[in-house]
Amino acid sequence: MSMTEGSAADWPDWWDKNSYDYTAHLTRRGWAWEFLRRNPAFRHDLAIALERAEWLERRTSLDIIASRVTLARWGVLFRGLSQA
Repeated sequence: MSMTEGSAADWPDWWDKNSYDYTAHLTRRGWAWEFLRRNPAFRHDLAIALERAEWLERRTSLDIIASRVTLARWGVLFRGLSQA
């Protein structure tokens, strides 16, 4: 699921303890991402950045995305597009 698509039905079932087993092995960075990706303000900013982004390269585990919108306040970096 992308960050800007889907509904609450796409999220793990918080009633099911097994849905969150993966969190037992999260690093600090992993926990930071778990909180950030649920933050409504971040999701809003990300949606705007993705609307104005260009996918430069898609790999199995990494997409290289360039955008004129900065997400630096969230600690997320895009390769910048020139202001042409």
